[in-house]
Amino acid sequence: MAQEQAILDRPGTLGMPRSLSDRPMLVRALVHIGRFFRYKPLGGVGVFIIALCVFAALFADVVDRYDPEAIFKAPNPEYDPELAEKALIDPTVRLQYPPEKLEKNDIPIKFGGPTADHWLGTDGLGRDLYSRIVHGSRTALYVGLGAALIATISGTIVGLASAYFGGFVDFFIQRIVDTLQAFPPLVLLLLFGQVVANPTLTVNTIALGILGTASSARVVRSAVLAVREEVYVLAARTIGASDLRVMMRHIFPNITAPIIVTFTSSIGIYILVEATLAFLGLGDPTRISWGKMVEEGRRNGPSDPWMAFIVGMALTMVVLGFNLAGDALRDVLDPRLRGRGGRAGF
Repeated sequence: MAQEQAILDRPGTLGMPRSLSDRPMLVRALVHIGRFFRYKPLGGVGVFIIALCVFAALFADVVDRYDPEAIFKAPNPEYDPELAEKALIDPTVRLQYPPEKLEKNDIPIKFGGPTADHWLGTDGLGRDLYSRIVHGSRTALYVGLGAALIATISGTIVGLASAYFGGFVDFFIQRIVDTLQAFPPLVLLLLFGQVVANPTLTVNTIALGILGTASSARVVRSAVLAVREEVYVLAARTIGASDLRVMMRHIFPNITAPIIVTFTSSIGIYILVEATLAFLGLGDPTRISWGKMVEEGRRNGPSDPWMAFIVGMALTMVVLGFNLAGDALRDVLDPRLRGRGGRAGF
């Protein structure tokens, strides 16, 4: 009799549905992902774009069709064999006609349009544009993720300490933050590029992360100010918990939502800033950068805008993907927005 009652009380028996918390972790994760794509379709589009960019960056050597530095050539279409023969007899002919009409050598396919061999065309040196865009995603993600990680970690430490201790500590830290935010970031980066000779990609990433610390610290400080007076924080202080334990055990887990949103949303900003620096000639000259490619296409002028357009679209889509994903995560993780516009918080 006891065994029969235990079977009846077990979830999922006799057609009774099991709750989501009773299911395996993998099933729960898949259910939450499905709900995210269902209730946040724009966020799902952003996640899909990010996944494509990450896949291209991780497997660039697999998905690229050619070496990104290989120069492709084609027969010279302006070669005139009759003029070439005359030039051998009469040297003055070389002064009357351009070299393209007298030389039979193959020439690079500069700014070529999309073809079966080159899906997105070629750049100003005859290199495959698709392969260079794929390898450029590595530079974009390296700077975006690296700078966002540095800014988020340092901003979390600074903002958490500033809001928790308050008083003179808060006043001193916030004046430093105000000083960093008083100067336009692009101006500081331009000044940094003039001071540091040939800045590498890592140096630029660290500089961007340091400049982004101020905005991250502001967000974390606001979140900590809203949490530090909660009952569980006061109870932890009452029983004699150390400041470090209170911050890491009771405050930090309750401010992870704005930290995650700040981290995700800032990646697209840092990618755009890196492209701007490369466009202005302050990027790492040894790395393939989308900003440098856009500048090269711009120099070609309105006669052939394809290169600047297609690289600019790749940059725009990646930045848009991170922004859409960040906005969707904000709606999902912010408890104040749950229940609005469908099921934001699932």
